[in-house]
Amino acid sequence: MMSKLAIESGASETGAKTRTPPAVSVFSTRKAPVSHRVGLWEERNEQSLIGLNVSTLAKDSVVSTMYNLSLSRLRFTEIYGNDHIIERAASNIKQLPADSVLFCLLLEGNAFYYHQDGFETLGSGDAILYDADRPFMYGFHTPMRQLILEMPRDVFRENTGSSSPGRPRVLRGSGSGAADEHVRTLARVIQGTLRSKAAPEPLLEDEALDLFGLLIGSNAGPPGQAYLLAAKGFIGRNFHRPDLTTSSIARAVGISDRHLARVFAAEESSVARFVMDTRLERAYRLLTETTSGHVQVRDIAASVGFVSAAHFSRAFRNKFGFTAREARDRGRARRP
Repeated sequence: MMSKLAIESGASETGAKTRTPPAVSVFSTRKAPVSHRVGLWEERNEQSLIGLNVSTLAKDSVVSTMYNLSLSRLRFTEIYGNDHIIERAASNIKQLPADSVLFCLLLEGNAFYYHQDGFETLGSGDAILYDADRPFMYGFHTPMRQLILEMPRDVFRENTGSSSPGRPRVLRGSGSGAADEHVRTLARVIQGTLRSKAAPEPLLEDEALDLFGLLIGSNAGPPGQAYLLAAKGFIGRNFHRPDLTTSSIARAVGISDRHLARVFAAEESSVARFVMDTRLERAYRLLTETTSGHVQVRDIAASVGFVSAAHFSRAFRNKFGFTAREARDRGRARRP
C-alpha cells in the first residue's frame, strides 16, 4: 500500500514519480496594503514573467491581478489592473536576463511603448511583439487587460528562423479580417486555458505556436491546425447566421474554400458537418435549459441559423435520436 508520504510527493512504491500537470497560478495585489503593492507586483513579475520596475500615480497604487501558466515550451499570462507603468531597464536585463520573446495582446485599454528605436501607441485589439532582453518602458494610462504569450529564444528561433524580432513590432487590430480572426483565436486559446480547471491539452502549445506563426507571417511549420481553430472560432460566433457558408468562413480566416475543406478533412470532418453540429448542439442546450413551457421549436430553430423548421426537425432527430419537442419536455421534467 502506498504511504502517505509517497502520495503527497507524487512518488510510487517503486520510487518513480508521477507527472503532475502544470497548474495555473493566480496573484493579486488587491488585498495587500497600499504601501506594499508596487513591491509585491515587481516581485511577482520577477517570479512569473520577467524582472521589471513598476510605478504608478494612482492613489491606490498598483491594483492588478495575474493568471500565469508555465508549460514545457511556452508561458501564458493574463494581467488586468489599473493604470501603471512597467520598465525593463538595462540593469534589470543584466541582473535577470530573460532570454525570451513576448507577444502581448491588449484586450482593454490604451498603452504606450518606449524602446531604443522609438515610440509606439497601442489600443484595444492591438498586439506588440518584442525582445524581453532589450530595454523598454510599457505604460497603461487607462484600466487595462492583456494576454501574453512568452516563448524562450530557442523556441522563437525554431519557429521563425530568427533569434530575435529586432525592433518591436506592432500588429494593429481592425476588428475584421483574417488577422483579427487569428488574434481572437489565439486569445481564446490562452484565456480559455488560464481559466479552465482541466489539464492543458497535449497539442495546446503546437496550436498556440501555429497561430503565432500565422500572425507574424512565419512559415516555419504547417498552419493547418491554426486555420482549423480559427474557423471553428468563427463558426462558434456566427452559427446563428443563415447565410454562413464555406466561402464566408474561408474568407474570414484567410484561406481558399478548397484549403478550408482540406483542413477539416484532416480530422475526418467537413465544414458543413461542423456547422450543422454546432447549430444542433446549441439548439439542444436552448431546448433543455429554457424556463418557458411555451417556447416554440421553430423559434429555437431560427435562432441557431435554420431557415426551415422542417429541416431542423429532421436534422435534430437524426443527430440525437429523439425530437426537439421531446428534448424540450425532458428538460422541463428535470427542473424542479
